[in-house]
Amino acid sequence: MRYPIILHTDDNQQFGVTVPDLPGCFSQGNSVENAVENAQEAILFHAEGLVTGKQMVPLPSAIDFSVFHGNTGTALLAYADVDIESILGPAKRINITIKSANLQIIDIRANARGMNRSEYLAYAGTHFEN
Repeated sequence: MRYPIILHTDDNQQFGVTVPDLPGCFSQGNSVENAVENAQEAILFHAEGLVTGKQMVPLPSAIDFSVFHGNTGTALLAYADVDIESILGPAKRINITIKSANLQIIDIRANARGMNRSEYLAYAGTHFEN
């Protein structure tokens, strides 16, 4: 999954990282590359804690540039690619029948979130209620 992250810089060229989709998930690094790598680890660790606590792992959101309103410092927007599936256990292959129009909508929504069809269907099946 591709989570949007915000990298904040300070006068010492350190980068603090915020993950808007995962409240309480923070990281840092001494370069952009290091900060993104550390964010990937922090996201995976945070998601593992959610799964262990039988909580849902939030779906990555589309980029919302409004998060920059009111920010007076320097901030960079990036993505952290994380293999959340690795903590959910082995996958099972299934066959389903679905109308082609619905499949198109699923593919569009999955792509917009940086997910493939299977990831999106699995997420939707575990996160949406009646």
